[in-house]
Amino acid sequence: MDDEREAQDAYSNAVSGAAERVGPAVVRIDAHESASRAGRKRSGGQGSGVIFDSSGRVLTNEHVVRKARSLTVTLPDGRSFPAAVEGADASVDLAVLRVPDTGHSLPVAELSNAKMRVGQLVVAVGNPFGLNSTVTAGVISALGRELPVSRSVKLTDLIQTDVPINPGNSGGPLVDAKGRVVGITTAVMPFARGLGFAVPTKTVTATLARLMVKRSTEGGMLGVSVMTYPLERTVARERKLPLNSGALLLKVFPGSPASDASLRSQDVIVSIDGDPIGDVADISRALKKVDPSQGLEIGFLRGSRLGKTKVVLSE
Repeated sequence: MDDEREAQDAYSNAVSGAAERVGPAVVRIDAHESASRAGRKRSGGQGSGVIFDSSGRVLTNEHVVRKARSLTVTLPDGRSFPAAVEGADASVDLAVLRVPDTGHSLPVAELSNAKMRVGQLVVAVGNPFGLNSTVTAGVISALGRELPVSRSVKLTDLIQTDVPINPGNSGGPLVDAKGRVVGITTAVMPFARGLGFAVPTKTVTATLARLMVKRSTEGGMLGVSVMTYPLERTVARERKLPLNSGALLLKVFPGSPASDASLRSQDVIVSIDGDPIGDVADISRALKKVDPSQGLEIGFLRGSRLGKTKVVLSE
């Protein structure tokens, strides 16, 4: 009897410990499809995500954010931030979100590429049916599974688990007994019990590498890595900006024209030579019209302050 109690306690401690380690970094994601005339956001659904970078990067499923016009990320401690999609890949059902720089004060989960075994204890933390910070536990049932999710997309090399996964869990972490993320929960087979699936971390890290290469080429001649980013409505209104979004600078490369013009990471470009910039594509279109030998004027937000700088492009 004592041995049985000890075994039960060991299991409970493992589940509790894993949940406590990853829990602070697990977020709720609210996807808003549109805004009403009163300015209120209409919800398009909820999902989960996990912060993996203290600069504000969040992993989730691509299907959680696919149709969203705007996104909100809420932490377990109650803090809430607007978010934008930094990159996404529907073929593996993964997306990376970015929230504003918070001084590297965000809790971060550890990603693990350690080898997994069938029968291994795993824990999921997420927000099923809007019930925040829900913990469920089970085992890895199988590895290398395939799952068709649409006529054109089949997810491969998935982790199969008996951990309960419900609507709202999508995008949350599947962690090992040490609280390390081994997968991102993605789907449950309809009408089946005890059949959940997660994208393994090795697929996550490969996807992150591909997305990073893509971002580094989007800034073109400016020498920046960028993404489309929603602006706070009050800031856009106070600064009399015609658009409610801009191009967030994720990275400004040293020695680049943007760096020479004193632009910084987390600045948001809102205009180029007087033309409004609402997304990454607007930057590409604006730069195609520019003579590289001539300078151009960039309008940007740094926090809520509107500034301008002259950029001389490399020929």
